[in-house]
Amino acid sequence: MANVAYPQWLPLPQRASQNMTLDTGFITTQPAVGPAIFTPVTTDLKATWSLTWIFTLAQAEIFKSWLRSPNYCDKGRAWFTMPIDLGDTQGPQDQTLHFVSMPVQTSKDGNTVTWTASVISNGISDITEDYDDRIVETQPESGFWMDLLVSGILPYDQS
Repeated sequence: MANVAYPQWLPLPQRASQNMTLDTGFITTQPAVGPAIFTPVTTDLKATWSLTWIFTLAQAEIFKSWLRSPNYCDKGRAWFTMPIDLGDTQGPQDQTLHFVSMPVQTSKDGNTVTWTASVISNGISDITEDYDDRIVETQPESGFWMDLLVSGILPYDQS
């Protein structure tokens, strides 16, 4: 599905403005009497990010060409991979993304150009997903969960 990579030499979107929204996998029914009813609908949930890039003039030219070229994003129509920060200790992780609408150049101030866009992913790729139980159950005083997992749990885990 994604065969276009975000150019490695371009800066990633600003971390402070990577606002992620997740789908809700259930519907809520509020009956006239009694408690609310929550009905599961799907586990196939998408994520949406609002992103802001800050480029130099040369970087903005590369981004603009990557966005428009039929060999890359094809005017925003192609799926692409780009590292996105999921807001945890792991740093940016590659996600398969598509622009919701065409990115917008929101400002050009001297040698600085700002672009904004919303992107969508049909599911989040997270390297920690297989270790959710270990992460949640690790006591804060145990130190960083990855140190404990690699040195203390995995060598003895027979599952």
